[in-house]
Amino acid sequence: MRFFTVHERPAAIAGGDDIRLVGSGFSWAAALLTPLWLLWHRQWLGLGGYLLLMLPLGVALEWIEIADPADLAIGAALAFLFGASAADLRRWTLQHKGWRLVAVVAGRDALEAELRFRREQPVQPAQAMMPQAVMAAAASAPPLPGASFDPLPRLV
Repeated sequence: MRFFTVHERPAAIAGGDDIRLVGSGFSWAAALLTPLWLLWHRQWLGLGGYLLLMLPLGVALEWIEIADPADLAIGAALAFLFGASAADLRRWTLQHKGWRLVAVVAGRDALEAELRFRREQPVQPAQAMMPQAVMAAAASAPPLPGASFDPLPRLV
């Protein structure tokens, strides 16, 4: 079982998917294919940081003529660190964009975790789903003439 954090879309953005799940644990795709993984997940700041780190590091390693085994070990260590922190980078980016962390769910995969999350969500009554401005206008509106509200209908 893996744990997934559930992030909810900001209310200001309309349409599209309303939640995102981010899995915990090591990401092999992020470790082995870092630039492609960053592009796939639209991590533009992460890609910029990766390039700002790796290009000068590669030039420095060539300039000091480090041995190939040491160069390989440094690259493997950086790939491991990125694979281990890839989920945290996704969570940070979602938070930076205004997404709100709403739950942590366990599941074998993302689909099972999403189904479990949606199944455990309480059903909201229609009044709770109404915008606050509509509810305030309805509460402050004067009653219709001759109309009275009786919650219990009476038989005549």
